Amino acid sequence: MQKALLYLLFALSLALGSGAFAAGIEVAIPVPSGNEIHSQRYAAKGGPLAVFLTGEFGWSEYEYRAGEYLAKQGIETWVADFVGGYFLSPGMSSVRKIPDADLIAWLERVQRQSGKREIVLIATAHMAQPALRLTGLWQAKYAQRAKLGGAVFLFPLLYEDVEPGQEPEYDPIVQKVRLDIAYLQPQSSAGYWWRERLKAALEASGSGVQLTVLPGLRDGYYRRGDATPDELAAGERLGELLHEQIKLLKGKKR
Repeated sequence: MQKALLYLLFALSLALGSGAFAAGIEVAIPVPSGNEIHSQRYAAKGGPLAVFLTGEFGWSEYEYRAGEYLAKQGIETWVADFVGGYFLSPGMSSVRKIPDADLIAWLERVQRQSGKREIVLIATAHMAQPALRLTGLWQAKYAQRAKLGGAVFLFPLLYEDVEPGQEPEYDPIVQKVRLDIAYLQPQSSAGYWWRERLKAALEASGSGVQLTVLPGLRDGYYRRGDATPDELAAGERLGELLHEQIKLLKGKKR
């Protein structure tokens, strides 16, 4: 009952929100664990399929606006609240609890419904970890059905909590998959100081990584309660930022 009520409130919030949500359709996909993953689908003809793994800190209006923007550029986009489907708290230990079977079953269903032959993953913060897991799972099972054209990671958090004075230890998945990655790192965050180390860790498996620093921004800049006017303005341009990165990925040749 509680789960149904929360999803009803979620749907109502989308329906009553701004016109940015008008083009989206809510889709609930059951997964093997018995849960349902709720997404907002922004359909588009042609182009690749963009799968936006968000929801670690609750839905953001800017992320749904970005989905609509990408669809208008011919990129079908699914904005998925994956963590919400399991009622998990933020953090690496929580996202590791998302079953592999659920991840791959969900993406297979999304790809089948869209009919797209190329997929680009988008993930923020700790959701970069399941995005990398999805990469390995998809490449092992469905590579002939649709190509993974890369991933856009926005302020990715791929390590456990770091004690003062210690270097971060990355999740083992970081060095197990090979993928073209557009890595967007806000400058005013702790991750900025480890950006080259994370880039090197991702490249160790053969991944191609394009690092872009976002000046004057903090992690989660568009969803922060204390967001500055510049951060909110950058949130309004999230769709454009993601579009530029997807074009960059599509321009790479392996």
